[in-house]
Amino acid sequence: MNDKSIKNLTISLLIFTGVVFVYFLVFVSLNGYWIWHESLDFAATGQFGDFVGGFLGTVFNGAAFYFLYLTLNEQRKSSLKQGFETKLYDIIRLHRENVTELKYTKFYKKELKTSESRKVFRIIVEEFIDCYHEIQRFCKMYPEMEILQPGYQILLEKILKENKVRATIKELALLDIAFCFFYFGAGKESETILLHKFYNRYNKNFVHRLKIFLQLKPKEEIKFLFSKWEEFKSKGISEMKKDFEMIYSDSSKSEQKLQKTEKHSLLPNLHAEKYYGGHQHRLGHYFRHLFQSYKFLSSQNFLTSKEKYFYGKSLRSQFSTYEQFMLFFNSLSSLGMVWEYTAEIENSSNNDNLEDFKFITRYNLIKNLPGSQYFDFTYRKFYPKVEFEYMDDITYTNRISNDYRNKTNKV
Repeated sequence: MNDKSIKNLTISLLIFTGVVFVYFLVFVSLNGYWIWHESLDFAATGQFGDFVGGFLGTVFNGAAFYFLYLTLNEQRKSSLKQGFETKLYDIIRLHRENVTELKYTKFYKKELKTSESRKVFRIIVEEFIDCYHEIQRFCKMYPEMEILQPGYQILLEKILKENKVRATIKELALLDIAFCFFYFGAGKESETILLHKFYNRYNKNFVHRLKIFLQLKPKEEIKFLFSKWEEFKSKGISEMKKDFEMIYSDSSKSEQKLQKTEKHSLLPNLHAEKYYGGHQHRLGHYFRHLFQSYKFLSSQNFLTSKEKYFYGKSLRSQFSTYEQFMLFFNSLSSLGMVWEYTAEIENSSNNDNLEDFKFITRYNLIKNLPGSQYFDFTYRKFYPKVEFEYMDDITYTNRISNDYRNKTNKV
């Protein structure tokens, strides 16, 4: 109970006491009784004192106990909040440390560079976009090939409907596939993990061919093999498909058979170090800690909705733009859908609200993404309830007003 409510309760109690007291005086007067006539009537004043002490005293004692309860309750809440804030500051400190420890050495802009801390996110976001676009190009080679297993398609349809997502099932599926290859890598060591992730979700023939396709892209510092990849990628779709069918056929042959036939010039790329080497070791701990932080915040039932949002915003303020991009893509993949689309309350109490555990929307975690879209990704198609920063822009506001005005005129 806040100060204003306590003040109102106190005033109400005083008014009630005054009304009862005046009513008593009027009532006894009308019945011919009074506490004094020519001299003070001690018998009458004694009865009057009994009434005041018995009735009004009880009211004031009850009020005193209630206010004592409020005081102790506020002290308890204050103690809980103080402990929570201490924990939250530790969480923010650990988040900063996780970001500071990040390092990524990559051939970038024609030279080998080591990026550190927040700069890592820019490099890996660009790498994810490369992966997604190359998967889109692969799909153009095989437009007739089924991607999703029927059961998983039904599940995705349900997820999209429940979250009012305007993106297509195919968009979400390709994004998930791209993120998994980007996150676990396209090398031999990740094949078992990816096989397990994709087993009941995607067409095995599609996934296997796509894996070979992505494995053809070596690290950029292996210049000769990388130039072969760029030459292959620059071809038209039909020519690319013809070449890839030869590579795919050769990849399944034994070394003995390959020696007897002319193998494709790109085949050595399959044995080179991969461009998509994976980021599980780099991002796994980062995402786990961040997710548990918001789960901890949403579980604090002594906080009001506004207080939760305030603390959530304080943690969100630590994210760089590219961290928000990475969180956006992660939350749309099967690895991170629990951030929003498949949110659940574990060991919930009656006070828990599922909406508090849809973290992306509840705390506007990707609010500060620039513009209304990034490459092919329009933010509001995936998160219609997030209050994106660009929506406050005057040009966007004017456009919405004009659209509404035009529709009204047509009607």
